[in-house]
Amino acid sequence: MLRNMTPSRVKKIRRMLGFSQEEFARTLWVTYSTVNRWEAGRAAPFGVHLRILQLIEQNLATGSFRTVLGDPRVTDPMFLLHRLLEPLYGETRARRRVSTKARVI
Repeated sequence: MLRNMTPSRVKKIRRMLGFSQEEFARTLWVTYSTVNRWEAGRAAPFGVHLRILQLIEQNLATGSFRTVLGDPRVTDPMFLLHRLLEPLYGETRARRRVSTKARVI
């Protein structure tokens, strides 16, 4: 699942969000210079930043996430992160409920 994030993909994600490099940096909890280095190919995102970029890229294709981008809170990093992770936690809860019911039966 963890693929390399090319400079052009980072820039494309940022532009699709409609963010400046400063806004994108704030959203990802990195500095402006980090985003600038990613987009110039002088550094590459890794760890949690790589995963967040992948989640954003995956979700940009969905209509529901595009609706989220119209929300004025989208520049709040916690709001965007919550909206990205919310479906993943929903799946986890559903699996736990099924697992609990299986033990009860």
